[in-house]
Amino acid sequence: MIRQSEYIPELDWEVTIYYDSERKHADEILRTLEDVGCDDETYFRAEESLLRGDRNSGLTYTNDKKRESVIVLSKTTTREEFANTWFHELIHCAIHIAMATGLDLQGETMAYIGGDLAMAMHPVAARLMCPTCND
Repeated sequence: MIRQSEYIPELDWEVTIYYDSERKHADEILRTLEDVGCDDETYFRAEESLLRGDRNSGLTYTNDKKRESVIVLSKTTTREEFANTWFHELIHCAIHIAMATGLDLQGETMAYIGGDLAMAMHPVAARLMCPTCND
């Protein structure tokens, strides 16, 4: 598993990302969700998924008050599945941040949030999508 922390200074927002998570990483991820103030319902759904060791799945949790988000990307079966899961959770995170900060979901700023997150995540994500880097 790879853990990445990113800070978005323009929005005063912290994002923690877990890549390639597996069942054995559940405790660390659940502690992070707890530290961020994850609600019980989301926490238990995350716990079930993590303990099952679901592949090709992810989750994003955001605490608006703390201005923190957690993105979890499980191990995937193909590079295409990784790209799909990454993009899916990236959009959730961008929407959470935009809604919490009162930004227009159809505006340019929303697109910039997604783009900034993608650029921040790219160094790790690229390694997981590279056809020759992880064989």
